[in-house]
Amino acid sequence: MFKKPFSFDGRIRRTEYGISIIIYIILYTAIIEITKKDNPGMGLAIIPMLWFLWAQGAKRCHDMDKNGWFQIIPFYVLGMLFIEGDTYLNKHGENPKLKNEPKAYTKTEVNTVTEQVAKPPVYDDSTIKNNVTNMEVRNVNHSNFQDVLRQLRNIPFVKSLNNTLLDSTGSIIITHDNTSQYLSNEFKKTIEGINILDVSDGNIIIKIK
Repeated sequence: MFKKPFSFDGRIRRTEYGISIIIYIILYTAIIEITKKDNPGMGLAIIPMLWFLWAQGAKRCHDMDKNGWFQIIPFYVLGMLFIEGDTYLNKHGENPKLKNEPKAYTKTEVNTVTEQVAKPPVYDDSTIKNNVTNMEVRNVNHSNFQDVLRQLRNIPFVKSLNNTLLDSTGSIIITHDNTSQYLSNEFKKTIEGINILDVSDGNIIIKIK
């Protein structure tokens, strides 16, 4: 926590962002009180505090797989305080919740970010043929369900799809080469606005944000 508080790169958790706001409010209030007592030069101290708040806000946006500029949207800060970040790696880095947990590491460069994951996945195994994975899609409507199907068809080793959609939950039976973990990794690269909740042999659960 607070390893690079003035950097705009990476991701932070809701807890760190909430503490950052409290720190900013306390210091801002103290600076204003000091400047009222014939110390106008102290007002310049607000500049690094604003930088700190914007940097932490950008990283909180990254945790939700959003651009840092989203924090200027009115009331978006409420989402930054309460919406959970991506469970898995996104283009801004790994899930900060996993950084302090004991892990076996496998490193691969994705968008110049080093991925560190709890279990070493099989990224490619061309000997696995005609594998079948059931993908459960939660919080989905017809439109974004079609987007999911479209992106799956664009993955070269996906052979066929059988799908059903009931209310807000969809089910897709995917016949493909390679492993379910590798399928999940490749699918994550092709589409935004999803959380991958669980991956196991033959099963993937995702949720539309």
